[in-house]
Amino acid sequence: MLLLKNRLFIIVTLDLAILLAACGNANTTPTLDPFEFQTRVAQNVAATFSAAPPTLTLPPTQVTPSPAAESSTPTPAATAEPSSTPGPTARSVLDPTLGYYAITPENTPVTAVPSAVPRIKLEDDVKNILLVGSDTSGEEYRSDTMIVVSINATAKTVTMLSIPRDLYVFIPKSLVQMGRINSVINVARNAPEGPLPLLEQTILYNLGIPIHYYARVDFESFKAIVDALGGVDIPVTCAFQEWRLKDPALDPEVADNWDLFTLNAGVQHLDGSTALWYARGRQVGRAGSGSDFDRARRQQEVLRAMFIAARNQNFLNPVKVAELYQQFSSAVETDMTLGDVLQFLPLAASLDELNIRSYKISPPYTQGWSTPGNASVQLPVPDEFYKYVQRVMTAGSSNRASQNPFVVEIWNGSTWADADDLAAYRLRLDGLAVTLGAADRANYPATTLIDYTTSAKASPVDSLKKLLRITDPANIIAQPDPNSPVQFRVILGADYNSCTYQVAPLTTLTPSPVPASLPTVAETATPSP
Repeated sequence: MLLLKNRLFIIVTLDLAILLAACGNANTTPTLDPFEFQTRVAQNVAATFSAAPPTLTLPPTQVTPSPAAESSTPTPAATAEPSSTPGPTARSVLDPTLGYYAITPENTPVTAVPSAVPRIKLEDDVKNILLVGSDTSGEEYRSDTMIVVSINATAKTVTMLSIPRDLYVFIPKSLVQMGRINSVINVARNAPEGPLPLLEQTILYNLGIPIHYYARVDFESFKAIVDALGGVDIPVTCAFQEWRLKDPALDPEVADNWDLFTLNAGVQHLDGSTALWYARGRQVGRAGSGSDFDRARRQQEVLRAMFIAARNQNFLNPVKVAELYQQFSSAVETDMTLGDVLQFLPLAASLDELNIRSYKISPPYTQGWSTPGNASVQLPVPDEFYKYVQRVMTAGSSNRASQNPFVVEIWNGSTWADADDLAAYRLRLDGLAVTLGAADRANYPATTLIDYTTSAKASPVDSLKKLLRITDPANIIAQPDPNSPVQFRVILGADYNSCTYQVAPLTTLTPSPVPASLPTVAETATPSP
């Protein structure tokens, strides 16, 4: 292994030396555009992963020449090894600290100003990235989406925590002091250092989460990124219905330009525009702030799908990442350099989906409240709110897949083609290892759970019953078998319903015909049973 590392180092050193020589001189600063330079460095680094180990030639043994040999052709002097120039590497980023926040408010706060919560202590190799989706159109400048992505390189886990946009918090260095967390970037819209640092400080003050990096993308850029991936496959476990413009070019102020569009349960391939609609929309019939919690779930579904699409298309390599970094550098506001991004590639390429964890801040850790101005917001529940955030942010130090011994095999015994994929997705979210098997027939009337375990210790039977909506005890069959390669077998029947979340039922209003610009969504939608 040491020899292999040395060989890789030699290849990298030589490649970098050749690259710099092509720029003029190995000891001079390259004159390439920084993005081009970083891209070419990344290409040379990527080449080391597939290149064959070089043949190492030892230098000739040095001996004292004999007098007769003095007249012979002299041995060329040893050439000094070219000096290496480091490629784009991650910067050393320390855990941020809470800055100065005491300021006299312009008005009396409508609620008591909370004290700063303790900063959550994380392992040294944990890095938190704040993902912000915002609408930059119009006079208001608000963050529509806020997700903290916590990456633990040692445990090989990724934790996603969605922050509700209506969370009512203390805003440091703000004259208004208290407000919705999604208004923070509007408060600091014209700050010299930009609005994101204030949002980071707000999260640290109210949630105790240190943010090491941030990335903000607007809606148009989000659509472009999804389209660059060729679209994404979303496991839509609950049918989703919302109003949508018949054509993005139409005037949104004209009521006749809108249709009620339904995305049925199933694995749906969405382009950038439809993915944004799915992530941002509020289910019809689900008014109020409660719909934010379901929206957080759908936003994380889209992020997972984007990651899987990038991995499946081999986008998670240094060359492609460098190209995308350059392509979207003007569309994404971030404090991450290319080197900062590249540090996460080894984990991303090997990440087990069981170790991508999804959480959201919602009741019972928040409670609804109306401000004196009759605005509906979410207040943190004292004590419980911080304890929950702390549990979520420190859970990544353990590897879920290595701790959970249960394997579930799924048979699709129904005529719904996507049933097994949706069931597998839902069970994996709950930390279960899932395999897909071939059913002996496709006319099972009811979903059946076969339990091969020989002990009830830590059994996930109750969780499986809930996730699969099995209510009849006759459909849970115990067949203890210590030699079974799986601990459970699920046979999906005609009664299987993939929607286990609390969402509003589809409205009885008949949607207008789906516009011709969305044939893929309309034609591939599979009716839920």
